[in-house]
Amino acid sequence: DSDWAGDPATRRSTTGYVFTLGGAAISWNSQLQRTVAASSVEAEYQATSAAVREALWLRKLAGELGLGSDAIEIRTDSQGAMSLGNNPITSARSKHIDVQHHLVRERVSRREVALSYCSTEDMVADVLTK
Repeated sequence: DSDWAGDPATRRSTTGYVFTLGGAAISWNSQLQRTVAASSVEAEYQATSAAVREALWLRKLAGELGLGSDAIEIRTDSQGAMSLGNNPITSARSKHIDVQHHLVRERVSRREVALSYCSTEDMVADVLTK
């Protein structure tokens, strides 16, 4: 999850994510994003990118522990961020988003992660962006 331009001094957004296993939190993070996002979708996509990087590490750890390494579901309350991650075509409206964040697209296409929608009311990570 992400807020958008929530830091009044820098206008950087806050990323928050929580990974659970069997209903228990096993990894979480809340931090300011490194760059200012030009839109709420970009802020959410940056947050998704951070979550994907953590998911890849957790997936590798699970594989080493013999727990399997299926695609990890990343839930987002942003239809726009989910569309950016699932759609390999860049439009004029999304061209400004930095290449580093397209890690999401690459890992979705490799079936290492899967993006799904989660309403804001059900978003566990929402509390980490306040």
